[in-house]
Amino acid sequence: MSQHESSPVKASNSLFKNRNFMLLWSGQLASWVGTEVSGVVLPLIVLALTHSPAQAGGVAAVRGIVYVIAALPAGALIDRLDRRHVMVVANAGSGIAVSLICLGLALDRLTLGELYLASAVEGACFVFANLARFAALRRVVPPEQYAAARVQTSMADNAALLSGPALGGFLFQVMGASFALLVDAASYFINAVSIFFIKKPLQDSNFKASTSIKQEIVSAGRWLLNQRSLRHLNLFMGGQTAIASGVYLLVVVVAHEGGLSSTAIGAIFAVGAVGGFVGAGLAGRAHKRFTRRSILIVTSVATCLAVGSYELADGAIALGLVTAVLYMLGPSREIASATYSVSVVPDVMQGRVSSITRIVELASHSLGFLLVGLLLEHVGSGRTIAAMCIASIGLAAVAMTDRAFRSI
Repeated sequence: MSQHESSPVKASNSLFKNRNFMLLWSGQLASWVGTEVSGVVLPLIVLALTHSPAQAGGVAAVRGIVYVIAALPAGALIDRLDRRHVMVVANAGSGIAVSLICLGLALDRLTLGELYLASAVEGACFVFANLARFAALRRVVPPEQYAAARVQTSMADNAALLSGPALGGFLFQVMGASFALLVDAASYFINAVSIFFIKKPLQDSNFKASTSIKQEIVSAGRWLLNQRSLRHLNLFMGGQTAIASGVYLLVVVVAHEGGLSSTAIGAIFAVGAVGGFVGAGLAGRAHKRFTRRSILIVTSVATCLAVGSYELADGAIALGLVTAVLYMLGPSREIASATYSVSVVPDVMQGRVSSITRIVELASHSLGFLLVGLLLEHVGSGRTIAAMCIASIGLAAVAMTDRAFRSI
C-alpha cells in the first residue's frame, strides 16, 4: 500500500454501550420506518383525492425541492445553533405537519393544497433534522468508531426500507390512511424524545459566528473548492448516485417489459433491500481490510458487472438477485466516502459542507432518473444498460488514475 493512501478505518464492537449514539440511532430508526410507511401511503391518498399520478408525483417531489432551496442556509444555521435542539424541534415540527394531514383525513376535510403545504413544512423540517444528524454523528462516537457507526446506521436504513413499505401497505388497507400516517407522525415524536435525552454537546461550544450567514456559506464553498480530494470524491459519489437512481427506473422498465406484475416488481426491490442489509454488515469487515480507494474502485467495477447482468436476467428471481448484489455494494462505498469526509471537514463547517454535498447528491439522483428515462425511451433497455456499464467503468478509472484519490 502506498504511503499516500489512507489506512483502513478501525471499527469497534462497543457501539451498543454508547448511550448517546444509541439514542441518536434508535430514534432515527423509528423515523426511517415511519418515512417509508408514508412513502407508500401519501401517493395513495393523493390518487384517492385527485386520480392524478402527476399530482401524486408533485406532492412527493415537494420534499426534494424544499431541500435544495433550504439546504445552504440551513447548514449555516446548524453550525451556529445547538444541534440537539435543532433536531428535537425539527422532528417535532415534522410530526405536527403529518398529524395535521391525519386530522384533515379524519374530518374528511383534507384538500390537495393542504397536502402540498404540509409536505413542504415537513420537508423544511427534514432539511434541518437531516443535516444536523450528519453533523452530530461525529460528536457522539470517537473517530475509531465512526466507520462502525455508519455500518450500523446503514443496516437500520435497509431494515426500514425492507419493513416500512410493507407495513404502510398493510396499515392503509386494514386500518385506513389516517391511522397509517399517524404511525409516521408518532415516529417523528419518538425521534424527538430520543434525541432530547442525549446529554453530550453536539457542536463545538467554542465556535462563535462572526460573519453573516451568506459569508459563512461562501467561506464553506471556498474551503470545499480548495479540498481537491474531497471535491473529486463528492463528484465521484454524485456519479454513483446517478447510476443507483437510474437502476431503480431500469428495473421497473425491464420487469414491465418482461410481463411481471406490480407485486413482483415490489418483491424485487424487497430482495434488493435484503442485499443492502447484508452489504451493510459486510461493510465493516471491508473497512478493516481495505483502503477507501480500493473499495471505491472495486465497487465501481462490480457495479458495472451487476448492471450488465440485467441484460441476461429473466424473471423476478433473477432480477431480484441482481438488484440485491447492487444494493449490497452501496454501503461499503457510502461508508468509505463518509469516513473520509468526517476526517477532513472541521466540526464548525459540518453543517455547511454537508449541505453542499447533499445538494450534489440530490441533483445527481434527479439527473440519474432523467438520463436513464430518456435513454430507455429513445434507445431501449439494452443500450441503456451498456451506457450505465460504461459510466461505472469510467468512475472506476477515475478512482484509479486521479491523484486526488491517493489520499482518500
